[in-house]
Amino acid sequence: MVDVETAMFRAVEVIRDAGAAFLCLIGAKQVWVPLTEIRYGSEVAQIGHRGRLVVSRWFAENIGLRREGI
Repeated sequence: MVDVETAMFRAVEVIRDAGAAFLCLIGAKQVWVPLTEIRYGSEVAQIGHRGRLVVSRWFAENIGLRREGI
C-alpha cells in the first residue's frame, strides 16, 4: 500500500546498478534512485526489472517527478 508520504511510479525500468543507486527510466526521464529511497511495495530490484517503484514523496518532488494517482 502506498501512503501520502510516498510516490508510486509504474512501468519503471532499472537500466544500471551503481551499488548504492539504480539508474531508472521513469517515463522518458532517466533518474538515479538511491537504494535507501526505495520503499516497500516496489517491484524493481535489479538491472532489467520493470515494474512499480515506490519512493518518498520528498525525493520524487526534489528530482522533479510527479507521483501517479492512486
